[in-house]
Amino acid sequence: MALFRKRETYNEQMLREAGLDRVVFNTPQPEPPQQEAEPPPFRLDRGLPMDRGVPRDWDAATTATASGLVGDRVAFVTLPNGDLIVSEQEGNGDLSPFADAIEQHVTVPYRAVAIRQSGDLWGIGAKQIEVVSFEFPEADELELSQNDGVSELRVDGEPSGAVTPVELQRLGERAGTEFCVNANRIDGDSWEARVSPL
Repeated sequence: MALFRKRETYNEQMLREAGLDRVVFNTPQPEPPQQEAEPPPFRLDRGLPMDRGVPRDWDAATTATASGLVGDRVAFVTLPNGDLIVSEQEGNGDLSPFADAIEQHVTVPYRAVAIRQSGDLWGIGAKQIEVVSFEFPEADELELSQNDGVSELRVDGEPSGAVTPVELQRLGERAGTEFCVNANRIDGDSWEARVSPL
């Protein structure tokens, strides 16, 4: 089997014979353009408990400046009519700067969490939710499932013979004939609902 080799040029031969074929010339490289230092990204995962009611995948995130607040974390829900229901806050400071900032990116209703970044700068994350209104006293959590034509209502985790709210049934039927609807009370007759097909 014959070996083919690239033929050496005259210039390559002269450099090799002079011992310069392995010399690396240090040519100055242009310095990269200076960029303005960006502020560190805010973090919404600091101090978030891994429990229900905390959005895991935000629909929007932004920052806002709010003064006069104590603590480092605030959680709230904004209802379709614009009412703001606070679920976690130290003191009773004004949360409207958070709502004003996040509502430039999402529409009501939504669940939001704000985490202090430094000083009066806060990071806010929000997840849009579905809110339904119906009366159901003495409960905080409902689960309606329908499978093979059989419906089951669970109230606060326990099977119940109570009458199923029509609103939950309608929500489930949007997902098909087999579904599961979870509803958690926000406040009064307002419930956050999540629908999953089975």
